[in-house]
Amino acid sequence: MMKPTLTHYLAAFILLSLLWSCYSEPKTQQEATYLGVPVDAIEQEMDALIHIFFPTAIDSNGGYWTNFEYDWTRSEAQPKMLVTQARGLWTAARASLVYPHNDTLKQAAHHGYQFLTKEMWDTENGGFYLYATDKTASTFKHKMIYAHAFAIYALATYSKINPDPAVKDWLQKAFMWMEEVSHDTLYLGYYNLVLPDNLSQEDIQKIGWGNPKWKDQNASIHILEAFTTLYEVMPTPLVKQRLKEMLHLVRDSMVNEAGYLHLYFTNNWQPISHRDSSRAYILEHLKYDHRSFGHDIETAYLLLEASKILYGEYDTQTLAVAKQLIDQTLAYGFDKNYFGLHDRGYQFAGSDSLEIVGPQKVWWAQAEAWHSLALAAELYPNEPLYQQAFQQMWNYIQTHIIDHEQGGWYASGLDINPDSKTAKKAQEWKGIYHDGRSLMQVWEYAQRKQ
Repeated sequence: MMKPTLTHYLAAFILLSLLWSCYSEPKTQQEATYLGVPVDAIEQEMDALIHIFFPTAIDSNGGYWTNFEYDWTRSEAQPKMLVTQARGLWTAARASLVYPHNDTLKQAAHHGYQFLTKEMWDTENGGFYLYATDKTASTFKHKMIYAHAFAIYALATYSKINPDPAVKDWLQKAFMWMEEVSHDTLYLGYYNLVLPDNLSQEDIQKIGWGNPKWKDQNASIHILEAFTTLYEVMPTPLVKQRLKEMLHLVRDSMVNEAGYLHLYFTNNWQPISHRDSSRAYILEHLKYDHRSFGHDIETAYLLLEASKILYGEYDTQTLAVAKQLIDQTLAYGFDKNYFGLHDRGYQFAGSDSLEIVGPQKVWWAQAEAWHSLALAAELYPNEPLYQQAFQQMWNYIQTHIIDHEQGGWYASGLDINPDSKTAKKAQEWKGIYHDGRSLMQVWEYAQRKQ
């Protein structure tokens, strides 16, 4: 038998290389994009956003820094608010699931967990303080269930990376406190504000979340969000019951027949509407009654997540309502060619069309719309509009929302609000929860396609 020579080995190697390239090239091309968007670009922005925030936002004295200027230098004022602290913990924990070998993210999550449980829990009255400084206040300060829900959401997500039973104990404690002080056993759902008895009407108005006897959309959808993840890690009968309750309330009571959400409701779920009032009155009280496009499309995603966790698949009714929310947002909330999502709309009495009354394109609405459109495109592959809008939204985000020089996302699109270029990159209501989640969700969708 002839002994193989170097020439034979080289020829065989070249042949195998050619065969492998012929086999693998189409797969590589297929994996290079997700719904027409380069996966590398998604991953690069996800990496950049998460790694500019952690460890930059970690306060060595406890918790996370809140305010950063446009160039990520720390602002002078640094209030430690529950929403910001909880979202910081959630983001670090969620990112740890995406980057399981990144110890910095795990440490950042543990750091936030320690601050939340040691510094922000009211040991006397129960519940999380709205601000860390409330701990040393001479009088009882109000608490907010909207913020408390984010704490539950964060702790539930953190329990996925930390199996310590103490984390579940905190979840049980936080859930039961909320159950005792906020749940409406008659009409169901939860009241948002937990107030001291001696608070004046003037002080209540300063809080700015409407009548404390109302129930509101924003708190309710984030309670749904929190309970979805809570049920994943703590599937008790009561948690399941409350998750079902919130799914049905949001889907069947808060979304109207036209396919969008009202903002506020009476205790028995009658919507608060100013549509029969004057235009001047409506515009003056817009925060209580308008169409919030970002919340509508975000809620579509939250409903679907809850349905899937509860039933193992999307139920038919939730699918229909979620699709309606997305379709209504596409029809009325987007700029032309789906190049960015406006903030607010209103259909005044006597008008056949919906008017954009909040033209700005806030960062969080773009983020929530983008990943929700990806899910819609996955669920309805024969309807190309969702993929088209997804691609256009990415173009908009890259052009007007992402700061390619300093990093992070502008608070509002530069096409409408050019001053956002020098506005704060982070503040009490803006961490990287919305944009971080959006990028992580889409990245994970893309990975499942590979």
